[in-house]
Amino acid sequence: IADELKYQADGALMMMEDAVTALAFSDNGEMICSGAKDGKLKVWRSKTGSCAKRFPAAHSQGVTCLAFSRDHSQILSGGHDNVLRIHGLKSAKMLKELRGHSASVTSAIFSEDMANIISTSDDGSVRIWDTSTSDCIHTVVPDSEKHGLSAPATHSALAIPGSPSEFVVCTKSPSIYILAMDGSVRKSITVDKKSCNEFLTAAVTPHGKHILAVSDMSILHCIDITSGNVDIVSNKIPNNDVIGIACHPVLNIAAFFSNDRRVPIWTA
Repeated sequence: IADELKYQADGALMMMEDAVTALAFSDNGEMICSGAKDGKLKVWRSKTGSCAKRFPAAHSQGVTCLAFSRDHSQILSGGHDNVLRIHGLKSAKMLKELRGHSASVTSAIFSEDMANIISTSDDGSVRIWDTSTSDCIHTVVPDSEKHGLSAPATHSALAIPGSPSEFVVCTKSPSIYILAMDGSVRKSITVDKKSCNEFLTAAVTPHGKHILAVSDMSILHCIDITSGNVDIVSNKIPNNDVIGIACHPVLNIAAFFSNDRRVPIWTA
């Protein structure tokens, strides 16, 4: 807890009514959005801890992912109700609803120019949406050739800094994909099953050159986005069932978190 924030030092914390299941910072760091297991959203002012907006019925089931728009006027959310929604910060109302996934939404991001939304789901698909019309313009199932109708879930859509026309998709398999906004698969990267049966989580480094991905064997892989080369940089992350990676915005440092309450730090 940052004691320099008076409200936290005084014990006045930002609280939800149910377990927090998703968080997002605005790019300018002034706002935090939190989503909960009961489907509610709240937007907080990070300097004061005050609640700026409430969305009491954002989703009918738990919130799984959140993202601010670049101009900080909208929030994109996905949930276990299989739906994506765009919420307006000024109106405190839902602006648009995007339906099409047949299972829980696992991640959602805006494209750099805000023209598109990319989402992934437990249904194994990646969907690319037109932000202005809410239409799904491309549906991709990256693992369909290998797995047919039983394609593994896609759990991460990740922007690539400096490459606005492409993005990374991580699946619950030993494969990671680089896709284009037109839905084409630009690159498929599959690692050796000696180090990975399936990837648990992934992140793109801030300079946009590498993907860090943790396997179900708790092994950290570093993948060169340009060449597709894979290096094992840590044979054992000291966590079981890692559920997330957070990269430092400037330095080559990454933190890992899981249900065992530890946060190991990795440095290049």
